[in-house]
Amino acid sequence: MAQFIGRDTELAALTGLLGQVAEHRPAVVVLDGEAGVGKTRLVAEFSAAARAAGAVVLSGGCLELAGGAIPYGPLIEALRRLVRQHGEEEARRLAGPAWAELSGLIADFTGTPAAPTLGAQTRVFGAVSRLLDHIGEQQPLVLVFEDVHWADTATLDLIAYLALTGTDQRMMLLCSYRSGLRLGHPLRARLAEPEFTRRTHRISLAPFTTRELRAFVAALTGADVSPERADRYFALSEGNPYFTEQLVAAGPGSRVPDSIGDLMHGRLAQLGPDAATVVRVAAVAGRRVGDALLARVAGLDEAALDAALTECLAQGVLVEDREEESYSFQHALLRETAYEAVRPRERRRLHGVLAEALAEEVDGNPHVLPELAHHWIAADRVPEARWAAVGAGDLAVRVRAFPEAEAQYRSALDLWDREPRADDATKVRVLTAAADAARWAGHLRQAVTWAEEAVACAENTDPALLGELYERLGSYRWEAGFDDDAVAAYRAARRLLDDAPPSAAGSRASAALSTVDIKRGDYTGALALARAAEDEARAAGATAEVGRAKNSSGLALTLLGKHTEGVADLREALRVATEVDHLEDMLRAYGNLGVCLERAGQVAEAVEVFQQGLEKSRELGLLGARQAGLLANNACATLFLLGRWAEAGVLITEVLRYYPARETTFQRLTKAEIDLATGRLDDAEQLLESVRDQPSSQPRFLSPLYRCLAELAAHRGDPEAALDTVRHGVKAIADAEDHLLVLQLCAFGLRVAADSGTRAPDLVEWARTAGRGADDAESAVLAAQSDAEHHRADDADTAAEWTAVAHAWRTLDRPYPLAYALSRLASAAARDGDRAGAAGAAAEAAEIAERLGAAPLLDAVTRLAKAHRLARRAEPKDKLPFHLTAREVEVLRELAGGFTNRQIGTRLSITKETVGTHLSNAYRKLGVDNKVAALAKARDAGLLR
Repeated sequence: MAQFIGRDTELAALTGLLGQVAEHRPAVVVLDGEAGVGKTRLVAEFSAAARAAGAVVLSGGCLELAGGAIPYGPLIEALRRLVRQHGEEEARRLAGPAWAELSGLIADFTGTPAAPTLGAQTRVFGAVSRLLDHIGEQQPLVLVFEDVHWADTATLDLIAYLALTGTDQRMMLLCSYRSGLRLGHPLRARLAEPEFTRRTHRISLAPFTTRELRAFVAALTGADVSPERADRYFALSEGNPYFTEQLVAAGPGSRVPDSIGDLMHGRLAQLGPDAATVVRVAAVAGRRVGDALLARVAGLDEAALDAALTECLAQGVLVEDREEESYSFQHALLRETAYEAVRPRERRRLHGVLAEALAEEVDGNPHVLPELAHHWIAADRVPEARWAAVGAGDLAVRVRAFPEAEAQYRSALDLWDREPRADDATKVRVLTAAADAARWAGHLRQAVTWAEEAVACAENTDPALLGELYERLGSYRWEAGFDDDAVAAYRAARRLLDDAPPSAAGSRASAALSTVDIKRGDYTGALALARAAEDEARAAGATAEVGRAKNSSGLALTLLGKHTEGVADLREALRVATEVDHLEDMLRAYGNLGVCLERAGQVAEAVEVFQQGLEKSRELGLLGARQAGLLANNACATLFLLGRWAEAGVLITEVLRYYPARETTFQRLTKAEIDLATGRLDDAEQLLESVRDQPSSQPRFLSPLYRCLAELAAHRGDPEAALDTVRHGVKAIADAEDHLLVLQLCAFGLRVAADSGTRAPDLVEWARTAGRGADDAESAVLAAQSDAEHHRADDADTAAEWTAVAHAWRTLDRPYPLAYALSRLASAAARDGDRAGAAGAAAEAAEIAERLGAAPLLDAVTRLAKAHRLARRAEPKDKLPFHLTAREVEVLRELAGGFTNRQIGTRLSITKETVGTHLSNAYRKLGVDNKVAALAKARDAGLLR
């Protein structure tokens, strides 16, 4: 190996981080650079230094496949190397209890029986984390994933999990990738995430300088090189080490080629016939080819093969991995050149021979299925390719690698029409699996398309099967926002299943129609359907569907005011979904339970439930699924109610960035509500324009929509339009059983009427009717506030009634409406001559509004104080520097104590995501971007006692 030139800074940075890792400060490093710039060499040099320092080094690389990557490919390779380097018994000791779960990934290698399913991503991730913990207790660990620009989605999610999960593991994760990623590349999207960027160390490897290149050439040749030739090398290679190495290998007497492509073609052309055959086989095989597979496919006797391999190794075309008994190209660019040089006909033949050999390994090692599918497709062997692609898709589903599953099923379906013997029953099965994979990969329109095709294929088959397919179609349409089409599919499913024995599919269809009624505001009808769905599920012995029915009944009960029963049903729904590992129902239960806790007045607990659901989505790699988007929206809305507007703003911005517009109607409405409260009227108007014409009849959408539109009109100085909008809203939801939604509209409408000195007897009557029918705390305070606003229109409101309203909002922990009620209390008290009471109420209202960032309300309170000549509020003596909150300081103090985000969350009884939000806010206020700087600045300010 040539002398290691340059890269001293990068090597020192990696070595320094390894020193921190030894002190229980884990590090995730992302190394990028152009092809040939020396990433692999730097990783190898650092790995050797890490081993010399006593660290365990495990490495694996990603494989480029046209049809979809191998799920957890580099992890599998790293585990194999662990066994290679230490033996299975020592590997088991090093890995600890996690080995029992992870060894199934390399069952073909160890002989361990493979589990029928490898489980959800959360289990794989948890097992990896426990493995890293166990090894780290004994020795520092360096885990290397190379070429992650070819990584499967499951691997990218694992990288993100290790980066974002706060731990004190003695672990360094080092990932390398080729720079220049295309727009839309999944790794590029991951690298752009602010939190991921903050938690990782980035190293970009630049080409050699002129001086470094001359030293590199001297090390390669053992002699100096003329300045003219060195300059020519530099001009042609642009400082790229691998290109320079190829130029030098061409020989001092040779003509310097016109391009690197010419050079590599020239290198390959110098090989003898047998060596050229080996290179062609290796190029078609891919990133690495095993010795036994190469011998089988090359068609050379042992002596000829040995001589050919010796020539390839001597010429620097191939390199040998003796541990793995395999060969790979010296560089990916050389492999690409060699592959392009193989004639298409020979390519197909070699892919076919390689596939035939790999097919014999499938029974013992199903993880070769993605590679096998790739070779069959390239060989144009349609039946075999279709079979392997379906198998690879099924494998990906078992490990919850849904994007890879979708890609494999797509490959299989693309081949379907080319196979005349293909039967519809099998195609229906594949279409159904493909639709579900697409749904969990976040591609709902594709899921709908495949589900519709499955229905068309099964039109003349068993009604029970067709009913089940219609139920699935309805689910995907519903999630994609095609509500009317979804209802039609659900009803078709129910009709087909009415005459069949009780079934899981029938129960699901009834539960879905119950949800439809809930969205329309018919909670009584929804509860009846949910109970029927539960009865059918129990009769069919379908445990998962019992949980799904309770999902619907719990929500219906809560919206009917039966909070205790509703929450109990939803906790049971969550328990069942978790127990049977049903992703869809689990995320739905988290969302519905949070909504019901909010309606029951347990808002803080509701936020925790929403965030637990989001954390589960993250662990499962399902943040792209619509359920996760709805959980995020519910969390945002609830954080807004609690006055945690900064957290809500960060979360809603992320949702709007990563989900299609059609799937973010509620989210944009929530963001508009935040924008109105903070005075960003133009932003709010733009968002409201984007959602106001959405074809939705859901009262839970229409009520906040009309309220926001009315608030915008009021801010724009048009109270008449605001009142008309409120009236339209009340009429639009008149048939709903949700009295709270009516009261929210009426309370705001009466506020506008009072501000403009207008009487609105219709709104008063609507509010009183709704108030009589409601039995929850929020409805009660809104009814009281509506009465107070009605009195204010005649200057007849009293400080006593506003005191009662403010007390109720304080009890519910709703700071924004509390601040508004306090402002009205201040006005009423000032009018009655109670200047001290008025000043106190105005001061508290202003403090809350300022803390929230509620600029319009703060302006209104300031005008009120000036109008009544109320004393200005004094700055609190214990006001914290940098405008930090007490909670942010508390989190900083815990951080200074050496605790991880997860540990801080446990100590403070909050989620680790909330800890992260507090830290992000604190960093911003302190004007820093990392932990060390934040703690230093906080310490200097005397905050870390």
